[in-house]
Amino acid sequence: MVDLVLELVVAPALVAAATLAARRFGQRIGGLVSAFPAIVGPVLLVAALDHGAAFAARAANGTLLGLVALAGFALVYGRVAPRAGWPASLAAAWAVAGVLGLAVGTFAAGRPAGLLAAAVSLVAAARLLPRAPDALPEEPAVPRWDLPLRMGLTALLAVSLTAAANRAGPVAGGMLAALPVLASILAVFTHARYGAAAVGELLRGMLGGMAGFVGFCALVAALAEPAGIAPAFVVATAAALAVQVATARLGLLEHVDAEVPAGGAGGVLREAGVDRQPGSPDALAPLALGLDGAHRAAVAADRD
Repeated sequence: MVDLVLELVVAPALVAAATLAARRFGQRIGGLVSAFPAIVGPVLLVAALDHGAAFAARAANGTLLGLVALAGFALVYGRVAPRAGWPASLAAAWAVAGVLGLAVGTFAAGRPAGLLAAAVSLVAAARLLPRAPDALPEEPAVPRWDLPLRMGLTALLAVSLTAAANRAGPVAGGMLAALPVLASILAVFTHARYGAAAVGELLRGMLGGMAGFVGFCALVAALAEPAGIAPAFVVATAAALAVQVATARLGLLEHVDAEVPAGGAGGVLREAGVDRQPGSPDALAPLALGLDGAHRAAVAADRD
């Protein structure tokens, strides 16, 4: 009963939060919010309660490996979207994600390899996304059924995902938990309603916000067995929240920097040496710093 509530409530709530954040603060902030591990967290917790701490640790590492497929999905969708509609973009992105998922699934990699694969693939995808235009087109009015439909589809996919993950074994189940279900829903709806430039911003924010997701999985993988299920998930959730809040603050500063006229807050930021223009290396700073923190925490846990 508990796992069903998590799937039917938490995952749709994350889609709603990401959608509302995108409408209020821009697509990049919406993508960042969507990167919080509110879906993979319940999936891994249910796996831990059903199969034990060792299974959960291996599944968390499998999820890190599965982020290679997510990075491939975001990169391909972002590259194809400017030249095609959402059906072709989704098909191409899912094809690449499937191939990458099968490829990494052949490796029985330990925690360092899973963390390294996630970090390299996410940073590379973020750097290779097309540069965002200087100004996005004006957003059209949104029908009332848009948000409920997103939430309903997310709930359906989350239930199906958890059922498949519980039958697939720890590594394969962890990889299923990282497949781009949430990303697919948000990307398709954003692309269809707002266009390719908007979905590019969404994916850029999603990749930048993955530091908290990676940190969560790395800490569960490192702490589930030595510390126990409850402490591992509490620490991992707190760390993910801290990283997401810090990254969101930077993203909101970027939002202000883009809207305030020259000489205002944006000018102050530029004079301080902060350049957060889309596609710049500094735009990846939250992801890089968060991934480095996750690596250090996982290494420290291994030493203990």
